[in-house]
Amino acid sequence: MLSRDYTSITMSDDGDMDLAGECQRTMRLLEMLRRTEYELVQSSFSYHRNRAKKESISCTQENGQRRLTAPEVSRGERERVKGAEVFLGRLPRDCYEDELMPLLEQVGRLLELRLMLDFSGSTRGYAFALYENPRIARKACERLDGHEIRPGHRIGVVKSMDNCRLFFGGVPKTKTKPEFMKELTKILDGITDVYLYPSAHDRSLNRGFIFVEFRDHRAAAMARRKLIPGKVMLWDHEIAVDWADPEPGDPIDEDIMETVTALFVRNLALDMPQQKVKEILYRHTNVPILKLKKINHFAFIHYENREAAQTVMDIMQKTNSIVEKQGWEVRWAKPIGASKVLERQRYIREAATNSNVQKTEIPRSKQGKKRSIKAFAKTHEDSVYLAQMKILQSLVKERFDATCTFDCVQIVDTSGYVGRVTIYKDDIIMFEFQGEPMASKHEAMSVASVQVYQYLTGMANSESETYRLRVLAIIEYTPVLSKEIDKYLEHTKRK
Repeated sequence: MLSRDYTSITMSDDGDMDLAGECQRTMRLLEMLRRTEYELVQSSFSYHRNRAKKESISCTQENGQRRLTAPEVSRGERERVKGAEVFLGRLPRDCYEDELMPLLEQVGRLLELRLMLDFSGSTRGYAFALYENPRIARKACERLDGHEIRPGHRIGVVKSMDNCRLFFGGVPKTKTKPEFMKELTKILDGITDVYLYPSAHDRSLNRGFIFVEFRDHRAAAMARRKLIPGKVMLWDHEIAVDWADPEPGDPIDEDIMETVTALFVRNLALDMPQQKVKEILYRHTNVPILKLKKINHFAFIHYENREAAQTVMDIMQKTNSIVEKQGWEVRWAKPIGASKVLERQRYIREAATNSNVQKTEIPRSKQGKKRSIKAFAKTHEDSVYLAQMKILQSLVKERFDATCTFDCVQIVDTSGYVGRVTIYKDDIIMFEFQGEPMASKHEAMSVASVQVYQYLTGMANSESETYRLRVLAIIEYTPVLSKEIDKYLEHTKRK
């Protein structure tokens, strides 16, 4: 690595010092400093190339990486832009800033270069480059991916995930967003927001998990590194911490996002009518709504043009706005690619149909039962999920003379799904349960069905090892089932 006199020492295969090569690299680094007026800092020693404007880029090494940062970022005059970072892979182990910077600068202004190093000072074969905006980052991927940086050695350049959000599971359900912010900022730096979702049964409670947003990926990574090694305790609760799953789908082009005229609002009350949402939004913004579609706890609000939508967004993001008072979240709606259009339309139709079950299916409980279950069973492998739902419907019918319907919603912020079970009688909702996020629709409905059955029956542990092995991997505790369910499952399995 670069020493205090800027001589980089590495060992060749036969143990001799490659002094000639290192001297050449040092000269290139010095030339780069002279040309760009960067500031290079190594450990406790620093080297400055200052001129009249005294503008420079600083280079520091910490946590196994060496950072080369533009002056406007170092001084806090410019924030790191999300989506503007690229990942550089398959780098030669002796490839450093003097070789990477000229290549990366051909595409556009570079704000930061993070080079991963090992203990010997050699690179670990990859780095991260942050540009001024996502447009330049995309251009870098197009031009530099597969670039032959040396004869016969091609590098890979792709968009970095740039995840700035951590998932905290097992948090106390009675705590509020301000309480989480106050407690977490005591131990973590760089927190910009906390996303908390109210329970479907009691909106004064959260769902037992939160998402914590940080100012950039580095701050999130440092927080995760600080929390992961040991137990994380909040109010005597042991918390699970990990990266939040990235949003599904391909990244949306910045130019396209700047033309979006629709907003996405989530955390709406499940029983809030669509017209009521429309009235509230118009009353607080005085901006006409072109179209509004509410699906379960979220809604898409379309406006006539970008200016109108931006006006609403600005109003909603103010302190003490209706969004803050109601605990809603608002963001720009994301357009979807052509390959996802049919899938999204099908999902919306299914969700809308299930949301209107109380209007169309309650008078015809048998038909409603048949349709609501078949929507989730498409192969023989799904027989267990189908059985769980059928048994729950039978129980609800026998014990309460009511109708049980099922709903599955994809979570916008992650790649998972949430299952919902609703019990109706005489056009009145008797019971409604919303499960935990799961990887697939069938897992989501399986967990929700089992948990509702447990709640309604409170029966003893099952002896069915087959079922236990199948469900234990999905839910966090051993399932509580009845022998009746076991017999039904065994019968289904034989089929």
